[in-house]
This record gives sequence, structure tokens and C-alpha cells, in this order.
Amino acid sequence: MFNRIVTGLALTATVLLAGCGAGKDPAARHVLPTDITPIHYDIAVRPDATALSFTGSVGADVQVVRPTAVVTLNAADLTFGKVRLDGADAAPRVTYDAPAQTATLTFAQPLTAGRHRLAIDYTGKINQQAFGLFSVDYDTAQGSKRLLATQFESPDARRFAPMWDEPALKATFKLTVDAPTADMVVSNMPVETATPVEGGLTRTTFAVSPKMSSYLLFLAVGDFERVGRKVGDVDVGVVVKRGSTGEAGFALDAAEQLLPFFNDYFGTPYPLPKLDLVAVPGGAATFSAMENWGAILYFEKAVLVDAQVSSQADRQNAFTTIGHEMAHQWFGDLVTMSWWDDIWLNEGFASWMEAKATDHFHPEWSVQLQDMAARDGAMNLDARAATHPIVQEVADARDTAFDTISYQKGQAVIAMIEAWVGADHFRDALRAYMKEHAYGNTISDDLWRAVETASGQPIRRIAGDFTRQPGVPLIKVTSLGSAWRLTQRRFGVDAPSRRPLSWSTPVAATWPGEKRDWRGLVSMGESVRLKGPAGAPLLVNFGQAGYFRTTYDEKAFARLRTRFGRLDAVDQLGLLYDYWAFGQEGAAPVADWLDLAASLPADANPVVWMQVVDVLNQIDRLYDGNTGQTAFRARARTLLGPVWARVGWTPVAGEPATAILLRADLVRALGRFDDQAVVAEARARFARMDTDGAALPAAIREPALIVVAMQADAATWERLRTMARTSTNALEKQQLYGVLGEVRDKALARRTLELALGAEPPITLRQNILRGPSGNFPAMTWAYLKANKTRADALFAPGSMVGMLARITGGWADETIAGEALSMAQAEGQPPQRLKASLSAAVYRARVRRERLGDIDEWVKKGH
Repeated sequence: MFNRIVTGLALTATVLLAGCGAGKDPAARHVLPTDITPIHYDIAVRPDATALSFTGSVGADVQVVRPTAVVTLNAADLTFGKVRLDGADAAPRVTYDAPAQTATLTFAQPLTAGRHRLAIDYTGKINQQAFGLFSVDYDTAQGSKRLLATQFESPDARRFAPMWDEPALKATFKLTVDAPTADMVVSNMPVETATPVEGGLTRTTFAVSPKMSSYLLFLAVGDFERVGRKVGDVDVGVVVKRGSTGEAGFALDAAEQLLPFFNDYFGTPYPLPKLDLVAVPGGAATFSAMENWGAILYFEKAVLVDAQVSSQADRQNAFTTIGHEMAHQWFGDLVTMSWWDDIWLNEGFASWMEAKATDHFHPEWSVQLQDMAARDGAMNLDARAATHPIVQEVADARDTAFDTISYQKGQAVIAMIEAWVGADHFRDALRAYMKEHAYGNTISDDLWRAVETASGQPIRRIAGDFTRQPGVPLIKVTSLGSAWRLTQRRFGVDAPSRRPLSWSTPVAATWPGEKRDWRGLVSMGESVRLKGPAGAPLLVNFGQAGYFRTTYDEKAFARLRTRFGRLDAVDQLGLLYDYWAFGQEGAAPVADWLDLAASLPADANPVVWMQVVDVLNQIDRLYDGNTGQTAFRARARTLLGPVWARVGWTPVAGEPATAILLRADLVRALGRFDDQAVVAEARARFARMDTDGAALPAAIREPALIVVAMQADAATWERLRTMARTSTNALEKQQLYGVLGEVRDKALARRTLELALGAEPPITLRQNILRGPSGNFPAMTWAYLKANKTRADALFAPGSMVGMLARITGGWADETIAGEALSMAQAEGQPPQRLKASLSAAVYRARVRRERLGDIDEWVKKGH
């Protein structure tokens, strides 16, 4: 089946292989010369947290492949001092290439082929955003404190020490740190020695690491505490700032569950003697956690659970994020992609594995249903010109795409292939892959070869089609009396994304209520004819394992619509996601989605209702500034009324765990839709929260505060700000500063912008504060950021303001400001892939606003 010839205008994956990273010699991806490779690093650093600088020395054992007098390695924001070669002082000419982030040492005599030791003294800087070695300031009852941590992906290990900073150039590392004796120092490996030295410092040396990529090296220094326990032979711990151990129990329990699960699934035991989950306050513009081998970095909100502050969504996010980063200890750390082209081998697999592990331990969370939102987000981007193949050529490591395609599309494609070959075969393939490539590097074809060997199925054509070309397949269902025809084309919302392509697409179809189904491949230029029970509806992609959208002709859709309320929740979601995409594009009437939503029973699965709530919120944002918004909000309140009557403010005995999430979503949405009863109740609970500990339980605390902030006057806004400023609970501080931005009053939103770029909030929370005003007042926010770009660049250095824009532009629907933002980013170099994706979505939403609100107005007037 996999060798069928695809006819028509399609471009196959084979054509697209030219220029693609997969299958190339890893050496072709290196930007450094290949005449020297690292073997081992001895790195010693002495940070000065007050001065935001550090001194360091590195001794690198290297293998010189062929004689050379020129040594080029990576270095960024470092200044070299003394250089020694094989123990003798050397005086090479040192030249820096700042744009390339390299330093070149030119020696008087060539280095001979063989092993040498290169030693360099240097100085570096400590950043105030999460790049390289960075600082985090936070408040305590005893005053402000500062801790240090590192973030090296990708590629910022070169900001910490001169090195060959490429993923395939693996080496071992031994780290020594001089730090204040009162502080705890954490790295990838256990402490080997700790010796007092002058100046109230302790010199801590860690054990030698396994062979690993440079971006996985880690250091944290601060007033930490650690809670831990033995899990098998591994010392598992959670490292937190002093006073936060009470919030670490959830994470420690999760790690204790997950480690044996991954050991068994991958068939390779975790190879390090310890595993720390290191939590630091604040946040970053581009990530919430990092999989450093043996010392995973998390921002607190992604890992800690506070019974008074953390919602059910926070708890679930903590578990899945812990699962994601722990899965990386195998996929990414033990086995690493050869070059950044294949970053999806890290991120797609960790995303897929986090869902599998979470579903194993918490089936009540219905994470597979919830993850359909992530798959839909990937399809939305994949249907626009700003998409890219999962495997794409990366010329510079700084351009690596840590985005929806690498993560969520990668996850969805893996799930599809697992379903096609069978879960047992797929697991066996991963076990063999881990054993074969442990401590090494791979490309995508190495994985597909393992899957073919384990399953006996030739899946490389399917895998190649979905990883080496962009886009979303569209399966069209056409009624033929008592038969149906399946055909394929590409689904896109703009001209580039409609360029014909073909995929060997695994398709599963069934007739609901009948005991029969069909599975096969559908490609462009071919059609598949299915015969089924007369009068029965045909449901394509049942179970929703396939990465494609499905459109039905009028007759086929009408049959499914009559059974919509009786379909499995996963297939209800599939129809809703597909038909909202079609409605926005105009490929189907937007009323099709609205009618499906209106027909949903009040007792339907809460995750399905969460999709409805989300889309209603999207539509409401499209109405911002439009006179039709009042009528739409009234219709939205009516549509959600029955389900809100069931869910309400207070948990009901026996309700599913997902109802807790739906309750939070409904509070936030109904507040947005001006439901006066919900607004009044949120205000009342806020008014008594200081005297009634049960007024705002954690499950509804944040959505209720958001409703209060939306409707806030100056006095209420100031109270929220004071609560944020004076809180010494980092999780609470982050939550409160975040809700401030939700205010609808334009003058108060302007004050929020001034606050975000002022001196008050912690630097690592600035982008979180900016999200609210950017969503509610995008033009004003953009004008303010442009006018204050110098200040914003300094706050968000070294990534600059451009680096954080992708995090705050998700609600824009304005071509003009999106174009200006893209032009600014282009003027500073290659715009980050995530920013291009976010701004392309803004342009598309502007088009949807122009072309679809009239149709929604008509639906509202009919009062279904």
C-alpha cells in the first residue's frame, strides 16, 4: 500500500527532500570547522551576582583531526584572558566574530594531529532575562533576594564558557563553582567536593557528567532548599527557594511516579545518579522549563503547586510539564538530534510522551481529549503561509523553530504513526532506538528505520510526507447513494498554503452504531470508494488519530449532525474543530459550527464544552469595537446558560475532574460576556477574600480575579496592584500581576503598560503583564512599545523586545500593526519563527473579522 504512485499536481516528499535536513551527514550541519572535536571540559566559574558578571576558566581536552594553526570555537559576550596550550602559556591572536558568536585563536605554530588541552581564562556577563547565566530577583519576608541559573538552549552555553557549542559535538563536563557559602549550588551531577575558600565562598566541584551536548549543562546558585527521596537507585529531588518546600510535594510525587514508568517504557534505565527538578521564580519570553540532564530547570508556575493559589489547570500543567521534561532525559539528553533541523525529535516526542504518561496516571483528566486543542492549533498554523515542515533546514542554531509545528504537530504525527503500526510495535521500536543510539546523535531516518524493523511495516513514506513537507491534508467525503467517496487535497487559508501537495494519509472510517470500520491510505490523485449500511452516517477519522481535517458534503454532514449529541466526545471535538476552521475560512458556513455548538447537550463531556467556550471567546474578540458585540454576548450567555446551571460556582459531588476546568473557563467567559450575576458574584468573593478563606478557592481564584480585573475601576485596580507588589508568595505575585492586564478601562490599561516597563515588577514577569493590554488594546500597546523600544529592548535583553512579542500578540487581529511588528523584527535580523506564526495569525483573524462577522450577526438574529 505504501508504494502507490500519486498522480496529479502533487509534490511528493521525495521532491522536497532536496535541501531538507533529514538524511544529511550531520557534519554538513556544523557551522564550526570540523578539524577539532571536544572530548572533555573542565569549567570553573566565580559568579558575582551583585555586579552581574563572572570570571571563568575552561580547560578543554580536544582531538585535532588534522594539523591546524587556527582554532575556532563558540563564544558570546565573553572576553578572553590568558590562553594555554598543553600546559604552556600561548599568545595566539584572538579575533571575535560577534554576529557569528565565535572566537578564533591563531597560533604561531600548527597544532599537530592528536589530543591536546586548550585552557582559556575569561570573563562574562550575567543576564537579567533567561539566557546564558541569568539572575532572578524575588521578594521574601526578609527582603529582596537574587538567585542565579542557566539556560543554554539554543545555543547559549557559549555565553557561559568558550566551547564547541553544537549538539553533535558531545563531550563530558566537570564543573567547579565558587559561590557564597550560605548558598546551595546545583548542577547536572552530584557534588564531589566542597571546600571553603577566601571571601566567604565555598568551592564546589561536581562529578564528571556523561557524554552530552553542551546545551544540557546546568548551574544554579541561590538560597535554596531541597526535598528528595530515593526512587530505585536514583536520588530524586525538588530544589526550591527557601520557604517553598511546602509547594514541592506534588512535583516530588509526580517524579516518583514517572521515573519508573519511563524506565520501563524506554527499556533503558535512567543513567544518572540523581535527578533534580529546580524551581525558580518568574518566567521567560520563550520557555517555561528546560530538560538539563539531571537538573531540570522550571519556572515555579510550571512545577510547584500551592494549595491556596494553584488551580486545577495549574496542577495538570505541572504534571504534564514534569512528564515532558523527564521524557527528555531519554529523548533529547541520552539520544540527541544531530542538528537543530531535527529539534522535533526532542520536542515532538516529549510532547507525545507527556500525554501518554499523564493519561496513564491520571485518566480522569482526559488529557487525550484536552490535547486535541494543541493538534488543532498546529493545524491552524499549518494551514497558513507562515508554516514550515517539521524537519526544516536550520542554517544557524539561533533560528531553531521551538514552535507549534515542532511540538504539537510533531506530537500529532507521532500519535498517528503509533496508531497505524500499533502501540506495542511502536514501543519496541523506541526501546531498540534508545539502545542503539545511547549517548549519541540521530536524524529522523534513524527513528523510522527502527519503527519499520519493529513493526514490519514500511512507514517511511508516511513519515516523510508528514515531516518533510508543510501543510494539512483535507479528506473530502462525498455521498454516492449508499456509498461514499474519499478524496484528498490540501487545506489552506492563503495562496501559498493551497499549493498542491500529497500525503500518504492513514485514514480510519466507521459507521456510528454499526459494527464495522475501514482503515487505509488516501492520497491526492486517487479516490477510495466505501460501501456501508444504507442510510447510516459515515464518520471519518473516528478516534481522531489522524493529522488531517475532514469535510463532508451537505448530505453526509446532515446525517452526522443528527447524531452529533451521541458521538463519542473525541469525535464531537473533531467535528467542532474542523468546522470552526472551515467556518473561518469560508469553506463551510460558519453557522455549521454555531449550530453544532447550540445542539450540544448540557451534560456533554466538559472538554467538548471547553472547546465551545474557547471559540465563543475568539468570536467575541473579533467583535471588539463592533456594535454587534452586545447582541453576540447576549446570545453567548444564552448558549452557555444551561451548562453553567449544571456546573455553577460550587463543585458537585461525583462531577468529573474536567468539570473543574470547565467551571474556571465558564467563570472567565461569562465575565467577559457581561453576565451580571457572574460579575457580581466574582466581586463579592473578591471583597471578602481577606476575611473568608473559602471565598476564592484555588480552583476559581484566577478566573474570578480576571473577572474583577476586567470590570475594575481605579480603586479596584490599585488594590490588585498593591496585593501583587506586597505579596511574598512568588506564585501569587505572578498571578496577580498577570490579571492586572485584563482591565477593560483604557486609561487603566495604559497604566498597566507603564507598570510593565517600570521599576516595580520583577523583570522576569514583564511579558506576563503585557499580555492583557496587548489582547484588549493591541494598537495602543504596540504604539507604546514602539515609543519605548529602547527601554523595552534593555528589559528583555539579550533577546530584545522582538524576542518577547510572540508571547503577547496572540490576540491581535490587525494587519497594519502586525505588518509593522514584522518589519521591525526583520530590521533586526531573522524574525523568530514563533513571531512570524503569531503575526500571520493576526493577519488571518483580521480577514475573518471582515468576512465572517456578518454571517455570525445573521445567526445571532435568528435566535436559534
